[in-house]
Amino acid sequence: MKVLRWAFRIIIGFFILSLIGLAMVLALTYRAEPLALQVLDQPHTQRVGSLIVMEPDEAVMNLVFYQGGLVQTEAYLVFLEGLREAGVRVFIPRMPLNLAILNRHAIEAIYRDYPSDLPWVAMGHSLGGATLSFVADARLEALILIASYPASSEDLSEGPFKVLSITASNDEILNWDQFQETRVLLPDDTVFIEIEGGNHANFAHYGAQRGDGDPTISKETQMTQTIEHILRFLEID
Repeated sequence: MKVLRWAFRIIIGFFILSLIGLAMVLALTYRAEPLALQVLDQPHTQRVGSLIVMEPDEAVMNLVFYQGGLVQTEAYLVFLEGLREAGVRVFIPRMPLNLAILNRHAIEAIYRDYPSDLPWVAMGHSLGGATLSFVADARLEALILIASYPASSEDLSEGPFKVLSITASNDEILNWDQFQETRVLLPDDTVFIEIEGGNHANFAHYGAQRGDGDPTISKETQMTQTIEHILRFLEID
């Protein structure tokens, strides 16, 4: 009986610690601002299970987006709406605990469930970009890293896709030393863009991020410039 009591106590203790851990993760999660949540009410935006799909009037390309760590998926909807308006069909998988690394192969289900002859592009912010470096392959036409860099174990320098890297000058969340060190893991023709005056959080609508730098341009300006660079890179008029 003593063994059973101790086993029960261990199980209860583990359960309590798990709940505490979950509560801490939820408390640290950055929530989408109301403006971003409004995009969910648009007829072209749909929830399909654990996936958000943004359908353009006439699609010219497919894009899969992975969010930054502990950032609610919906926080990126305003930013991604700018791409949808230009003809990009956008898929945003909702990740466990808002951590893309916990389901890095989510893109595989999208390939399977939404077969398309249109080009495929993958884009991720922060941890989302690093996570995509694990699964980027020949099915992609392009990989776009937003305030991000590839995982140190992933050499993409010979990848069969083109790469765009967009950062912001006032970003104090990005590990700039790691960013510089991992440049060799990207193709020689990678396009590097820096948004002057932008910061880490203003690529989305989730408010200020702890430890981030102060922006000297508006969120709208940062997003507009970012979208313009992306569309130019993808050669979408």
